[in-house]
Amino acid sequence: MTKTRHWGIKDMQSYGDYVKRVTAIHHETVRRLVDHDGTNPRDIAAFFEDVANIYLDISEEIHAKFISEEVERLFPVLQSIAKSSPTGNLEAKTEG
Repeated sequence: MTKTRHWGIKDMQSYGDYVKRVTAIHHETVRRLVDHDGTNPRDIAAFFEDVANIYLDISEEIHAKFISEEVERLFPVLQSIAKSSPTGNLEAKTEG
């Protein structure tokens, strides 16, 4: 499990800007690695692992910051919809 980094980014536009900068750096790094004939495959593998971990961290941060807040905001609405639905108040009954 990766540890979520906290960059202090407050909105999705800032995350977008951050990801564009990170992606540009990664793009240039990949270009340099593959253009150099003497690049060790282990170095490329390690780089991609680092990149994957960075993107997982970003994903977890976005989820924690924005998606969780959205779910918390919508939860009372979802609860009221469930209670008012015809199947919302059904109880499971078993015989025996």
